[in-house]
Amino acid sequence: MKKLLVWSLAIVLLLFVSVFLFVKLSPVFGGKPDDQTRTRMLASDNFKDDIFVNRHPVSDDPDSPKPPMGKWLNSVIFPPAGKHPSGLLPAKLPDFAAQQTPSFTWFGHSTILINTGSMTVLTDPVFYRASPVWLIGTPYPADKKLTIDGLPYIDAVLISHDHYDHLDAKAIAELDSKTGHFYVPLAVRAHLLKWGVDDSKITELDWFGDAMLKDTRFIFTPSKHFSGRKPGQRNDTLWGSWVVQAPEVSVYFSGDGGYSPDFAEIGRRFGPFDMAFMEDGAYSPYWPEIHMLPEESVQASLDVKAKNVMPIHWGKFDLAFHDWNEPVIRFTRAAEGKNLNVATPHIGETFTLDSLPQQKWW
Repeated sequence: MKKLLVWSLAIVLLLFVSVFLFVKLSPVFGGKPDDQTRTRMLASDNFKDDIFVNRHPVSDDPDSPKPPMGKWLNSVIFPPAGKHPSGLLPAKLPDFAAQQTPSFTWFGHSTILINTGSMTVLTDPVFYRASPVWLIGTPYPADKKLTIDGLPYIDAVLISHDHYDHLDAKAIAELDSKTGHFYVPLAVRAHLLKWGVDDSKITELDWFGDAMLKDTRFIFTPSKHFSGRKPGQRNDTLWGSWVVQAPEVSVYFSGDGGYSPDFAEIGRRFGPFDMAFMEDGAYSPYWPEIHMLPEESVQASLDVKAKNVMPIHWGKFDLAFHDWNEPVIRFTRAAEGKNLNVATPHIGETFTLDSLPQQKWW
C-alpha cells in the first residue's frame, strides 16, 4: 500500500513537472513583449492595471452562470449526435487564378483569403489544430485537404487576436517565407518574433491605428472580447477586428467578440462595406458577452453597413456546446428579409461579389 502511494505521488509529480516545463518552454505559447512594445502598451488608452480592457466592459456579475468545463470536455470527447459532422465535410479546391476580382476563399473558421485585385490578404490563418494539446482543437475532417503549400504569395496577413483558433504558431512559421507583411494587435508582435518572423515584417496596431501597404489601408478596429495563450494569463495582448480599404473593394473582418456599440461606430466611420466576414459560432449562455448569438451577428452585419456578409467562425472546430451547423442555420434564418446578401460557400470555395454561393451544403 505504501509503495503504491509513493508511485502515485511520483506520477502526479512527474505530470505536474511535465506540464510546467511544457508551458514554460514550448514556443507555441508565444513570447513576451519587449521594451519597445511595452512603451506602446503603457501609452495605450486601452491598457489599464497591466492588462488590456474592452471599451464596453464585460460584466463580472458573480451570479452569472459559470462554464461547466467538465461538461464541455465530455461533450468534446464524447460528442452527442449532431454535434459533429456525420461524415467528411464536402470541401472544394480553391481557384486562385480566378479571372474576376475581388474574390474570396474560405478555409474554414476565420481563415479567409481575400484577393482585392491588386493584392492578396489572409485573415487569422489556422491550418492545424486550435489548441496546444492533442485532446481538443482537432479540425473536422474534410474530403479535400487545403494546405499552406497550395497558397499563392500573400501580401498581408491580418491577425485579430492570439487565441489558438485564430493564431496558429505552426502556420505562421510556414507562411513566413511566402508572406510580405504581418499586421497584428498591440503586443502580439512578441509571438511572431518568437516563431521566427523578422521584426521588419511586423506592424502592430492599437485600436483605430492604421497602416498602408501599396494602395490598401488596413485599420485595426475594436471588438468586445479577450486574449491569452498561457494558463493564468489573460488580456496581456490586444484583440480586435479589421477594416480593409482597397481601391477595388472595402472589407470588414470581425475577428471575435460579443455584440456591442463598436459595430455601429465602425459602420458610421468606415462603412458601408462591400463584404463583411462576421463571427457566427462558439457562442453559449455561459459566455454571452464575448461571442455573439447568430441573431446578434446578423444585427452586427447591419450595424457595420455590410452589403454582403458571410458568417464565419463555424464549421471547422468544436469550441462550444451547440451542433456544428447550428450557427449557419440560425444566421441564414435570421437574415431573411433583412436586406442582407448572405454567402455560404463550401470550405475551399472561391467566390466573387457577383456570384455569392448560397447552397445549404451542411
